[in-house]
This record gives sequence, structure tokens and C-alpha cells, in this order.
Amino acid sequence: MHAAIMLRLVLVLVLQCLLTNGQGPGPGPGPGPQGGVLDEELDKMQSRAVDTRVKFTVMEGHPANTFVGIIPLKPGFTYRFNESPKEFTLNGTTGEIRTTDVLDREALDTDRFDLVVLSSQPTYPIEVRINVIDINDNSPRFPEASIHVTFSESANAGTRVILDTATDGDAGDNDITTDYKIVDGNEDGKFKLQVTINPSGETPYLHLETTDRLDRETRTVYQLNISAQDGGSPPRFGFLLVNVSILDVNDNPPIFDHSDYNVSLNESVPPGTSVLQVQATDNDVGENARLTYYLSETETQFTVDPETGIISTVEPLSCHQNCQQLQPCPKSCVFTVFARDHGSPLQDGRTYVTVNLLDANDHDPVVSFRYFPTTADFATVDENAQNGSVVAAVSVIDADEGPNGETTVEIRAGNELSHFRLDSKSGFDIVRVNGVLDREKIGKYNVTIVATDKGTPPRSSTAFLIIHVNDINDHEPVFEKSEYSAVLSELVPIGTYVAGITANDEDTGVNSNIYYAIVSGNDNQWFDIDLQSGLITTKAPLDREVKDSIDLKISARDGGPNPKWAYTHLKISILDENDEKPTFSQEMVNVSLSENTPPDTLVTLVLAVDHDQGTNGSVSYMFDQDVEHNYPGIFALDVSSGRLTTKTKLDREAMPQYEIKIVAKDQGIPPLSSTATVVLNVQDVNDNSPEFYPQQYFVVVPEDLPLGSSVLQVSATDKDIGENAVTTYELNVGEDNENTFELDRDTGILSLSGRLSHIRKAQYRLTVAARDTGDRKAVEDATVDIVVESNQIELLEFEQNEGYKFSLSEDVGKKEPAAGRKMGRVSVLNPASVGEVSYAIIAGDPDKVFSIDERTGVISTARRIDREQAAYYSLRTVATTTSAYGRTWVNVTVEDVNDNPPKFPITRAHATVAENWPVGHQVYLARAYDSDYGENSKITYNLSNNPDDYFTISRTSGMIYLNKPVKYSKTSNFRLEVAASDAGLPSLTSRQIVTVTVEDVNDHTPIFEHGSYETSLLESTPVNDRFFALTASDEDDGMNGFVSYDITEGNEERKFGIFPDGYLYVKSALDREAQDYFALTIVARDHGTPPRSSTVSVVIHVIDENDNSPVFTNSTFTFYLDENEPPDTYVGKLTAADKDKGRNAELTYSIATNQNDFVVDPKSGFLKTLHYFDREQLVQTTGLDYISMEAVVLDNGITRLRDKTKVNIYITDVNDNPPKFLRKPYRAQVPEKAPLSTQVIRISATDADEGLNGDVVYTIVDGNDEGRFKVDETTGQVTLAKPLDRESTPRYLLTVAAADLGSHPGLTATATLTVDVLDENDNAPEFTQSESEISIVETTPVNTVLVQFQASDADLGVNKDVAFMIGGGNMQEAFRIDTKTGTLYLERLLDFEKQSLYRLNITAADGGSPRLTSTISFVVHVLDYNDNPPAFPNTAIWRRIEEGILPNTPIVTVTAEDPDSGENGKIKYTIKSQEPPGMHFSIDENTGNVSTLKDIDREFSDTFRLTVVATDQAEPKSARRSAEKLVTVIVEDINDNAPRFVSMNAGILDENSHSGTEIMRVSARDLDANTNGLVTYDLVAGDKDIFRLDRITGSLSVKQEVTSPKIMYCVTVRATDEAVQSQRKSSDAYLTILSASSQDGPKFSQKSYSGSVLESSNIGTSVATVSARLGSNALTDIAYYVVNVTGADGELMNRMFTMQQQGVVVTAAVLDREDGPNNYVVTVAAVVTQGLTPRLSTTQVSVEPHLC
Repeated sequence: MHAAIMLRLVLVLVLQCLLTNGQGPGPGPGPGPQGGVLDEELDKMQSRAVDTRVKFTVMEGHPANTFVGIIPLKPGFTYRFNESPKEFTLNGTTGEIRTTDVLDREALDTDRFDLVVLSSQPTYPIEVRINVIDINDNSPRFPEASIHVTFSESANAGTRVILDTATDGDAGDNDITTDYKIVDGNEDGKFKLQVTINPSGETPYLHLETTDRLDRETRTVYQLNISAQDGGSPPRFGFLLVNVSILDVNDNPPIFDHSDYNVSLNESVPPGTSVLQVQATDNDVGENARLTYYLSETETQFTVDPETGIISTVEPLSCHQNCQQLQPCPKSCVFTVFARDHGSPLQDGRTYVTVNLLDANDHDPVVSFRYFPTTADFATVDENAQNGSVVAAVSVIDADEGPNGETTVEIRAGNELSHFRLDSKSGFDIVRVNGVLDREKIGKYNVTIVATDKGTPPRSSTAFLIIHVNDINDHEPVFEKSEYSAVLSELVPIGTYVAGITANDEDTGVNSNIYYAIVSGNDNQWFDIDLQSGLITTKAPLDREVKDSIDLKISARDGGPNPKWAYTHLKISILDENDEKPTFSQEMVNVSLSENTPPDTLVTLVLAVDHDQGTNGSVSYMFDQDVEHNYPGIFALDVSSGRLTTKTKLDREAMPQYEIKIVAKDQGIPPLSSTATVVLNVQDVNDNSPEFYPQQYFVVVPEDLPLGSSVLQVSATDKDIGENAVTTYELNVGEDNENTFELDRDTGILSLSGRLSHIRKAQYRLTVAARDTGDRKAVEDATVDIVVESNQIELLEFEQNEGYKFSLSEDVGKKEPAAGRKMGRVSVLNPASVGEVSYAIIAGDPDKVFSIDERTGVISTARRIDREQAAYYSLRTVATTTSAYGRTWVNVTVEDVNDNPPKFPITRAHATVAENWPVGHQVYLARAYDSDYGENSKITYNLSNNPDDYFTISRTSGMIYLNKPVKYSKTSNFRLEVAASDAGLPSLTSRQIVTVTVEDVNDHTPIFEHGSYETSLLESTPVNDRFFALTASDEDDGMNGFVSYDITEGNEERKFGIFPDGYLYVKSALDREAQDYFALTIVARDHGTPPRSSTVSVVIHVIDENDNSPVFTNSTFTFYLDENEPPDTYVGKLTAADKDKGRNAELTYSIATNQNDFVVDPKSGFLKTLHYFDREQLVQTTGLDYISMEAVVLDNGITRLRDKTKVNIYITDVNDNPPKFLRKPYRAQVPEKAPLSTQVIRISATDADEGLNGDVVYTIVDGNDEGRFKVDETTGQVTLAKPLDRESTPRYLLTVAAADLGSHPGLTATATLTVDVLDENDNAPEFTQSESEISIVETTPVNTVLVQFQASDADLGVNKDVAFMIGGGNMQEAFRIDTKTGTLYLERLLDFEKQSLYRLNITAADGGSPRLTSTISFVVHVLDYNDNPPAFPNTAIWRRIEEGILPNTPIVTVTAEDPDSGENGKIKYTIKSQEPPGMHFSIDENTGNVSTLKDIDREFSDTFRLTVVATDQAEPKSARRSAEKLVTVIVEDINDNAPRFVSMNAGILDENSHSGTEIMRVSARDLDANTNGLVTYDLVAGDKDIFRLDRITGSLSVKQEVTSPKIMYCVTVRATDEAVQSQRKSSDAYLTILSASSQDGPKFSQKSYSGSVLESSNIGTSVATVSARLGSNALTDIAYYVVNVTGADGELMNRMFTMQQQGVVVTAAVLDREDGPNNYVVTVAAVVTQGLTPRLSTTQVSVEPHLC
């Protein structure tokens, strides 16, 4: 913080230095405030001072005028409190703060003062915080001088009660600490104090804690004196007296005189029999020693008298044997008897009673089985188990004793084949294997086990032992066939059905699970087998040519731990398909033949092999169609053998190489083919002689040609190649040679071998012969004419010295050539004068198509002229005489004749078109060429054959387009004939055959024959059986028409599959009972791109087979029949279910047991009686009350299946015996304070009937109108249902009833129960007055009677005496109550602001033991009196805002608090005053939210002081109280003012001013503050090369010396503030610089002028008029400028005046006589605006402002 302040101060000083050096007058478009510029800038910079925060402290209790501190000062400023506090004063000059009075920190509202000190303008704030330091002048004080607390004698060590802590008005260390001590009354150390720090930082918690167990019998009261010490020095103390009472508790439980009781009793004794009496005592006294006996609610066989402790039975007894070692072991019932005192809390004592029973044969044997393993639900035995193997253990439990509990066990049924036997062991029987088991014959046994005891009469029980025979893997799988076969096409798709292999295993479980595998024969991995179903399908494409038969070895393995195997074979024959095209042994054959080979010579033998069978593999050969076109009539091909021969003699020179394409095609449908290429190279034979060209040579050689020099080179060519084309030359012997020349025989170079002399011989004619290596000689020798150059040799000139140009038309191609046609003539000049001239063509005609008459020079055709061979010739022609020679060029242009028809590259072409192509699609470009030229070569096209106009052709380009949509079919080809015609006359035409094949597009969706399908199959259909074929047709071809099938819906269980051919098959076993209906969705999808598909629904009905046995709905049926019912009485219905349907589910019922008691209807299963039944007689005869038999159900299938069940028919009792109470009448006592559910007495009755007829329920039928008691309808236990009140009802006479649950109707017995209610102090005092609250004014005087409480108690004696007390809520002991009369008094003065409501707990207590109390809540409302004015926080309120913020912008919220309530505490706010005035702010009267009301302009004022008044709303208004608070708003500057020039707008440039001379100072004022008001200057236009403007000071000076100044200069200057770049503002001013010179200027009419003006006059008010002229010329143009304004004392002023036309001086600012000088001196310059030399003069105008 300090570093930041220092940095800001340094910045201010730097800027002040800059401003100090930069002051001066300056121009501007308008006037500004008066005053010096320097002072203004300093003010501006000082307003940038930053905020300052200081802290001071002062001790309380010091005298007035105590020094507090000095605030930081700045030179030139004075200071004041923003809001003067009454406790402090500030010296505005020195900055000293002192106290105004003695400070008492505890009496102050706060010990911290947050003040704001404001400086003089420009205002800046200083925050001052003064903390008042505490001194220890207050002692700790407890809320009450003494208190009363209680501890129970049973309280554990560490038991706490909370005490009020002391408070201390001091602060810090002087405040109360945690130093509390027990200073008296704790001599035996039973107590200690524990102080716990409050986590919230508030007052700690003080607890009084026991250090040891208390004993009321030893000491009943403690009086402890507790001190509190503060942390001052010296410390101060406070004291609290704590009275501690020790409360008695019921700490002695009842004790029985025996810890346990034993008694013996016959188990058949009737209910109500007395068993024994128990007795307990309690060492406590009074209610704590009064006892009641009771049993656990779970004990239903016995009851105890609550007063006497006599125990008796309430129902027939049933006890269990609980001993382990004792023999014999009697049955015994063990239960707990409780004795409960009436203390609080209740305490129980307990004892144990054991009742040993003497046995009676009243239990049936209970049979149970133990299986192996023990977790099994039935017995299992392996089918290969040895004789004697253990199957199960049979144990029998009979709860009786002696012979009644001894049993024998036998197998009654289910073991007719004696496969099992029973072995008796000690305590259990073993079921063992007794024969050979075979699961495949009998897989399950239902053995009936009967256990019978030896009682009289005997009792027995029957149980059924289910024995499952476990399968042993003793059977291997067996295939249905020893060998399987299948025939497949080699083109079947992947996934095609091959065979379904099935094997069976007679075992069960995992032993019967069969797993299939291909063992061998699947070397190519063409086949796959389903591991579980044995379905064999193709896994990969087949190829008969690789293998035409497959022998797969298939294995079947069962799932046993030691699996068994079986094997079979599947022989697969693969049928041939034309899937292989003929294959050439060589696709490229190179052959060479000599060109003299005779016709019918073998060229080569081509061989193609096709591995298909039959016609699919029969191969024939043919030429490709291009062969006859390219080589017509030259070769022959044997279609069967592939023998290629020549038909004509070959000519290597015409065709050195042939490419012969041969097609091999099989005879399949469709046929397949392949192509091989035979390349025939024709070997050369020497059948051509050399030929010279040129044949005639002409050369001129100098006479002095050195010997050995080359003269020329002759050349001959041979159409043969190789050695046959090697040519040698020889010079024929003749007289012209004279050994002068020699010829190189290999190169043909003729060279000089002798001297030349034109005198001796001027010309030579030599002949040269050429021979090849075969000694074939050129037919014509070459002639060489050599002219020896000399002065005598003349140069012949032709008539056309630039050469000749001839043209002629070509010969028509198919006509005989017109040889000898004259083309033109060459001739030398003046042929007659040069002698006989000989002409020759020596070059340019290698084919010798021209000849020249050597005498006349006429050039004629010698052979066919074909423009297409050569369209232009350049003939080198020579003319010679005996003494002269000459050369020329003859250029021949051959004119075209339309002798070539257009020619297609191939005569037959093939194109394809997709059937979905749109009309206009390009099909084929038929392109022909014409060797002719010009119009003869322009070709147009048309379709001479266009079936059904499916196509059209571009006449110019030959592009064939689709004219109609086409559809694909297997025969959909179009044969088009394209005619190409040239534009010659006559036109020539050629044709091309274009075969267009329509390619299939996948535009057809597979279509099923029907919209849906429905079929049915037996549920026993074997897995892998195919049962239904689906076919979808697709009109497309190839893969577009190839359809595959898939099941997409309805096959979630994967019961079905579908093969690629659409055949559905069973994929997993069907079960109609699980699902008898399948709705499959089959999709047929082609293999086009993209594929198309359609779906069809296939409904499959599964037909039932009798594969499910009927099953009884119950393993045992139990029916009930009332005794004494007549014969043919309906007993019940046997029900069974069969998952099959139809006749397979028709059921027939029968009884398998031999008996004469019941009959069953075979169809309905209704069971009826055959005679009367007597339940009592049945029990007496059999010992049972039910009859058991076995029932059978059979279905009606071809093979009838069955099930059996056990039927038990119970003969039910008829209600003919009423209940009977064991004893009556009944008597009981119960305390009136007994809690709810207290056991009062247990009543008991018996009923000789059975079941519901013998079940007894108990009710209270009379004397219980108020519902005070309730009886458990099952146990007869009478308990307390509602609280008792002896005062209202001391005795209850109840009538109890015991009713059985039988019908006809039920029978009932009654008895009387007398309940006496024992009196207790159970009535608490009751308040009788209805008043629950009062309201009193907080100014009510002490001892005022507030209210009198009244209470009554229904008890008698001391229990009725009532005392009153305040139980709680009496904060600060504000109230007291008279304990006898109940009168409530005001004890202390009230303060609404501290506590406005007291919720007192008023307690009335009786004198009983224990005492009963009643407490009511009594509310004392303290009514507010407007005794508190609103109070603002003492913290100064000030805010900074930016100028320019929008009106209605919230800036600060002031809040006052009034502790009064209601309207007395409701506050409204107003702004009382504003400094400076202006109504710039408003305040929300309810919220105190201060907002701007007008635009805020810092330039108007940088500080606003608002006096805010907070007024409460008490009534009447005269009672209202208020408070004031000063709110200071400091306005921060924003850059909302652009600089305004205040300096002169004209200056004078003195004559001969040197560089750096200052002309004037421009100055601009910016009303903003800080850097927003700091101005810099720039020269933006004008003579920048002459003038310079200082950026900081505004000094305008000469940049360079001006030797020839202008009359005036105009420059533009700009003033820019230094705000941030994005917010900067600027203004421009236009300055006139007047040049002064030594020349006389205009002369003013007066030496000086004066004028006056009223202050506050408007800008532009005329002040004076000046006038000047140059000499006597009144017409001279003169301009006037104000160049300076000063005060009378010479102080520079701003531009307060300016000039108007005609020399009128007017005000440029509003004058203020009080704020400015009394007199202004205005310097006016007059300048002549015409001429070359500056002429300037000045005058002064004195202006005096006057009062208005």
C-alpha cells in the first residue's frame, strides 16, 4: 500500500514539473475560466491524490483533549471531518485529532470509530479508524447470585449440569476468562468445574461435573461457592452460590427367595391346574417395594397370579426334551417368572421354573430322510450301484417317551421288484440297493415308508421316498445310418444344406448329450458341422475340378466324463458346372517364319484346357474378329485342333510382324472363353535389290580441291534387313574417270584421287553400281555429274530465279493412275544462247513419282500421285550444259481428291449401357477418320440401323446417346450400324457395327410367390429336418438376381434356420407345450449394390404329440369332511394337468388303493363318500383323524402316460362341546398409575372339541364401557388398555366370555372378573384461570402486581397442597411469584429493546411423594415505548462515483436501526440538504437507497454532502424521533471534456527571427481531472517546415530562419488530453502568424483606445472599434487581430476578447469583475493583406468592466 502511494506521489511531482515548464497563453475556439494557467494545471494534478487510510488508538478513561493522532497532510490543503463526531475534534490545519471528553468504552455504542476526513478542493478522502482501548474497570457478574441444581444419586461420575457463565463489560484480557473455581462447599471433592470453549467463539460453556458416585443416604445437600476471575491486572472477581440436592432413586430390584423352582406334572393335566407358588422381596420402601408378578407374553401354557405368585396351567401342556446326557430324559417346560416393583424406574427380579412332564402317547412318529449329498431334494443312486449300496437314511422322531416313543419302520409300497431293502441301525434305518438297477427300464422309484410307534393304541406316519436312478455312461452313441450320402452342385452357395447327421444315446443327462465333429476328409475346409445338431453345411465354395467326391468321416461323442464315440461316413458327390473357362497353356506365343514360307505352312499349334466335364469342357478355336479385319486372307485356324497355318505367302517388307488373337470357347451354357495372342515375326529373305536415290548426282568442285577430299556420297537402300540389307558400292570403269576419283565401297563416299584441271577436263560423268551381300545388284546405277569450277564455267539462271511452284490433283485411289500427266516446265534463261541444256531432278522425289524431260524441262507424273502419301514435294532440279550449270527448287502441291472414305479403327465395336441410365446418357463414341483433306475429310455420323430408335447419335462428334429407356433381359442386345460420311463430292461412306449390351441394374426386389405362408409340423420333427421351401424371384440377373434368405423376426429362441435355397429347417428341438405357434419374418435379399430385399410372414403351427405325462396339481391332496355326513357327500376334486392337447390331454382318474370308503369320478375327478364317518371312532380305531389312499391319472394317448398322488381326507369335528372356565370368579388389583399394557390377570377356559371347535377366544362382554381393559383373545391375558383413575372409578366389575370358533353357532361360557384400582398420587394440580398472556408497557414500575395464578388438585391431604414457582423463562429475574398465593410481581425494570417477550413457565406442585406438578406457559408481552431514536452506524458513509453516470443509478444504501417495534421502529428516509445545492440525488424513503437524480458533472462539483434523516413513524407525529447522517459522494472524473483553447489565435513573427525564437504560446484548458485534463499539443497543418510546436509547453517557435517571410501564415494546432488511448479527446485551433517587417505598417487613427463593458455581458458584446489605414490609400485591405490580453498589472490573461469585421473588438468570454482584473489591456494588430512585403502595426485597447 505504502509503495503504491509513493509511486503515485512521484508521478504527481513529475507531472507538476512538466506543467511548470509548459504554461503560457494559447489559442482556442472559445473562452474558459479566468485565472492563471499554471495554477489551474496544478489544481488539476492535485486532484489526482490517492486515498489514504490511517489508524489510531486511545485509552478509555483519559481526560478530555487527549491527543489521538495526526492525519497525513498535503501542502495547500485544509481538512475537516466529513461528519463531526461528538467524541473527537480535528484541527483542519495541523491535522491533529483530540478527544472532546472522557471516554468510557463500555458506555459507547462501539469501541471503533470509522471516520472520513475530507480535504479542501480538489477533494480527496482520508479514512481514519480510531480504536478505544479497554481498561479493567468492570468485575465479572453472574446472571443470578444463587441457583439450585439437583443430581440423582445414581448419576455416574462425569455427570454434568450447565451453569450460567459470568459476563464482564471489559474487553480482551480484561474480559472474563475460563478461570472458574469452587472456593467453598466441596470438601469431599465430589464436584469439579469444567469449562468448554464455544466453537463459535462466543461465551464458553460452564459445567458442574460430578467426580464420583453420589449417595443420597450419606449426604442429601451441598452448597458450593463458585468464583469467576477476569484477566485484568489486577484481576477482578464475581461469585455464584450453587445449592445442590441429591435425589433418591429406585436402586434395589426385587429378589426371589429361590433362584429357580422345579416341579413334576402329568402332561395330560387339564388347564387350570395349580403348579406352585413363587415369592420375592424388595429392600426398597413404599412404592419401590410393592411387587407384581407376571410372565413373559410369549408364555401361553402357564399363568401367575400377580398378587400371590401362584402359577397354574391355562392349556394342555406340550414340553420338549431339553437334556443331553440324562437318561431317561423327561420332557420339561422352562419359563421365567418376573417380579416388578412400582418404583421409577421400574426394576425387575426373575426366577426360573422348570415343569417336568410325565409322558402320554399323544404324538405321531415323524419320518425324515437324509439324502446324499445332504443338499439334495431327493434320493439318487447310480444304475450300476452294487448290491447293498446306501441310498438314503430314514430317521424317525416320536416326541413321546418310553414305548410311546419307540418305532418300527417298513416299506409298504413302491418296491414290488424288491430292488431296495431296509437295514435297521441304532436310531435310524438305511435304505440299501437289493438288486440290479437299470435306469433305461426304471428311472424313478416312489417308495412308501411307514413308521409305527409301540403305544396303545399305536400311532403311525407315512412318508414317500423318491429315488432317482442316476444314469451311467454305459451306452455309446448310435448313428441312424452307417453311411450317409449327398450330391451337390459345385456352385452351391456357402451355407447350403448337405446332410443332417443324427446319433442317439440311451443314457441320460450329460451322458446323452452328443457332440458332432468332422474327423477327416475335410482337407479343403469346404464343410462345417454343427457341434450339437450334426447339421452339415458348406463352409466355402466347392470346386469339382479340385475334387469331385468327398468322403467325410463324422464322429459322435457323448458328454460323459469318459466319453464314448461312434463314427459314420458321409459321401458327397460334386456335380460339374461350367465354372471354368478354357485355359491356354501360353497366353502369349512368339513364332518366327521366313517370308518365303509357302502357303499352308504351320505357324503354331495352340492348346487350351478346360477341366469341366462334357460339353462344359469341350473347346473350339476361332480367330478374334480383329484378325480378319487386320489380316484378311492370310491365316487359317482349325476350330478343333487349334492348328494355325498360313494361307498366302508372307512379305516381311509389307508386314514384318503379326499379332494374331485366338479365342478358345467351351460349349457350356453360357459358354466361357479365353484369348491367347500369337506374335508372328516374319524373318527376312534377300528378295530385294539395292536402289539408289538420288539416282543422279550433280556436284561442282573447285579445281584446286586437295587430293583425298570428299566430293560427295552416294546412297542406296535395300528393303531387306540385317545382312541382306548391307550394301557395297563400286565405280564402273569408264573413260571419264581417268583415275581421277575413287569410291569407298562401304560408305559410298567419292573422293578425289587425281589432280583436276578444267583445261584438261571440265566435266566428269561417273556411274556407280550397288550390290548387297546376296550379290543382288541395283537395277539402275547411279550417275554422278562432276563439274570442275573455273572462270569458264558459267552459272545458268532459271526463268524463275526464286524457284517454281506447281500443283496437281492426286490420282483417284481405285482408278488406274494417269501417268505422264504434265505438271509444268522449268527452263533456263535464253536457252538458245547457252547451248544444249540438260535437265534432271536430283533430290526430293525418293519414290520417283515425277519425271523430267532432260531436254525440254517438262515435268510429268511417272507414278500414282497420292496426296495421302505425300501432300507436298520439293524437287531439287539441275540444268547443265557443257560449260555451265544451274540449280533451282520446284515445289509441288498435291491437291486432294475425295478418294478415301471415312475409316473406323475397328469395324465392330461393343458398348454397354446400364438399364437405369437416363435418356440422353452417353453410350459410345463412334470415331472415324478420313485421310482426305478439307471438306473431303469432314465427317458426319448417323445410325443406319437403329432398332426401335432406342439410340441417337451426334452427327458431328459421333457420340451415341440413349434415346429411350432400356430394360435388361438375357437377350437384350442391340445391333447398331453407324454410318460415317465425308463432305466430298461425291460423298464417301463407311460403316461400323456397334453391339450394345444392356447391363443389368439391381432395380428389381425379390418377390415371394405369396404374401404370406402357413405350415405345420410335428413337435417331434427331428432337428435339421427341412420342412418348407420358400422361393423369391428376382428379375435381375447375376448377383443382382441372386437371392439369399434370412429369418429376421420371430425366431428369438433360434428354433428354425433357413438355407440359402430358401428351405426352412428345424434348428433346435421343438416343444409344442412351450410354444405351439411361430410367426417368422423371412427376408429375401439380392446381392446387388445396394441390395434390395422383401419380407414375408411364415406361420408355423406345431402339432402336438403325446410327449408329456399328466401331472397332478398337488403331490398330496388334502380334503376335509365333516363327520356324520351322509353317503355320496362331495369331498373334493382331484385335478391334474397335461401339457399336451387333444386326446393326448384327455384324463381319466382312479383310486389305486383297495378301500371301500370313497369313490372318484373318472372324468371329473370328483371324490365322494360311500358311508357315514365318525371322527371320534376313527381316532379311537386308528389313532388318526384322517384316511390316506393313492390316486392315479392316465391320459388318452396311443401310449397312455400316467401319474399318481397321495390323497389325505381329514374327518373334521362338529362343534358339540362348549368352553369351560378353569376357575371363577376372578379377582385382581392394579395401581392407578400402572402403565398401559400392564398385565392384570390371565383367564383360561378349555373346549373338548378339535380345531376351531376347540379353539377358544376371550372377550370382555360387560363392565368395560370405557375400554379401560382389553383381553388377548387367544391367551386370555387381561391388560390395561387405558389409564386408570381411582378418584373417578375405584373398582371395575367385568364379565368375561370364552367362545369357541365352531359353527352351528359357536358355544360360549362367561365368568366375573373384579378389578380393584389402588390409589396413588396421580393427580397433578390444575390451573383454573384462563389467562395465558398479558401485555405491559416497558415503563411499568417495579413491584407492580401483574396477575394471580390459581390451581386445584383432586388428591387429598398433602397431595392437595399446591405451591407456585417460576420454572423457566424468567430472564434476569425480571419477575417474582408468591409461592402461596400465586401472585406475579414485576421485580426489575423492563427494556423492550433488550427483550420484548418473556415466556414464563409457571409451575404448580402438590405435596405428594413423588410430587406432581403442572406447568403452563405464560407470555408477558413488553409493549414498546418510543424511547429510542433511529441510529445510524457510526461508520462514515461515503462513496465514489464516476461523473456521467445515468440518472436513477443507485449509489449507496444508508441504513438506520431503531430497536423500537412496530411503527416506533419503522424508519423512513429523506434527504434534508445537499451541499452544494442542486437536487442531484434522491433517496428511497423505505429502503434508504440513494440514487442519482440528475446528470453528475465533476466539473460542477467534485464532492456532494448529503444530510440524510431517518425518522421513525411513531404516533402521534410529535412523538416521532429522528437521526441524521452525512453521506459524502466524491465524483471521479471521466474524460467527458475535450481541451478548449483559451490562448490567442494570432501571433506576430518578428523580422529576422532566428531558429528557436518563440512566437507565442498556445494553451488549452481541459475541465477534466488527472490525466484526463493533462493537455499536449501538436502542429497538424500549415508550414511545418517553418514552425515548431512544443508538445508539452505549447510554445510555437521558428524552426528555421525566414529570409523572405509571407505577409501571414496559417497553421492548425491540436490539443489532446492524456486519457487512455481509446478515450482521448482533442480540439483543433487555427492560428494566424503575422509577419512584422521594417516597412511602415498601417497607421491607427488613435494612439490608443479604450472601452467599457458590463460584466456578465454575452459573448460577442462590442467593446471598442479600432481603425487603421496605409498612407492615404483608404482602399487598402487591412485585417485586425487580437494578439495579446493582459491585466492592468501586466499579468497574461486568456483570450477574453476577439475581433470582428471592420476592427470591432468584442468579448470572447463572459467577464466577471469580481473574479478578474479591474482593467484589461488588449493588443490589436493591423496587417495589410496585399502586397509582397509584410506591413504590420499594433495598438492597445484598454477595457474596463462595469457592474451590472
